[in-house]
Amino acid sequence: MCKVPLLSSSGEPAAATIEKDEKAPLKSASKFTADQQTIIRAGEVWRSHISPAILVFVIVLPMLIYQKEYFSTFFHDTWYVPIMGIIGCTIPSGGAPVAGGVVFLPILTMKNIEAHEAVAFAASTQMIGVGIFAPMGWMSRDPTVLMPSFLKPMFPFALAGLLFSYLVTPLEKEDEVLLAFTIFVICLAISEEEEAENNSQSTEEVVEDEESAEGYGTMSTTAPVVERQMSKAERRNIVFTPKLFVIYAVCCFLGGMLCGWIGIGVEKVTFFLLTYFHKVDVIAAGLSSITMTGWLSFFAFLLHAVCTPEDEGFGPHLTCGLKDELNPGGHVFGKVPYELWLSVLPGILIGSLIGPVVNAAVGPR
Repeated sequence: MCKVPLLSSSGEPAAATIEKDEKAPLKSASKFTADQQTIIRAGEVWRSHISPAILVFVIVLPMLIYQKEYFSTFFHDTWYVPIMGIIGCTIPSGGAPVAGGVVFLPILTMKNIEAHEAVAFAASTQMIGVGIFAPMGWMSRDPTVLMPSFLKPMFPFALAGLLFSYLVTPLEKEDEVLLAFTIFVICLAISEEEEAENNSQSTEEVVEDEESAEGYGTMSTTAPVVERQMSKAERRNIVFTPKLFVIYAVCCFLGGMLCGWIGIGVEKVTFFLLTYFHKVDVIAAGLSSITMTGWLSFFAFLLHAVCTPEDEGFGPHLTCGLKDELNPGGHVFGKVPYELWLSVLPGILIGSLIGPVVNAAVGPR
């Protein structure tokens, strides 16, 4: 502590003094609640202890299963899958509102894997990659990126859409899946280009406004008072009006249907809703959206695991959907490729840890 003398009106030091800190005040530790601080500590344990242990386990497990055939069969056939997993999980873990299926499906179809099976792979991978690993990777940094006020009321509508697409209106032909995926990717590219242009225009407007302000000098004290903008934390607390609730519910239902058809899609729909209507920051909107995709993928995985036709892999081969000429058994097309799934697990775990680091280095965009 140092003492700073007070000056009198004549400029002479006054008798009284005030004390001033030599150091800047410490950053307030009240940014997070006690429960959130507990989550942060759990996230730190996850990053430092649990995730390395899981990484070792998922690397060793295929070696134990395949033993002498590990290199000649397993590694020879699936060497590219961990790389695909790193890329596919780094993107959404970094805050981008696109799940790994956008990477998995085109690569797997180029490897002559049937489209329905590629969707099943995306579901089995995303339920862990963006349903567990990606959110846990962010808990030590910012536990508020997941927004319960959005996920709790909207997830049931997205799940209803997913189940409806699988059991009532499935895409039974491979060409239909590929066509739907192609249309989605085209729309995704267009939307990303428009967002980039809007961000560029917004940046230019801000620069022009700052330059204009500098030219005018001191602002008038009679300028109208601008309404206080909501903080990031306040925007992350989603409050629905009846109209917005209906809009979100319908869009989540349709996004869930899209997720059932091609393995992805709902995350981009909800990202747009959150950033457009509630002005949520891109990190929270992106992470909450892909987490919803991961949770939906768990139910998609179950359907692929237990409802596939009898000639497609393991499972009880239950009748789950409506029967028709193309699907007389009422099954879900596309078996889960467990060999590829075992191979991708190390990649998606590594990607989930890289994503937040990349975001911190280059920003959310």
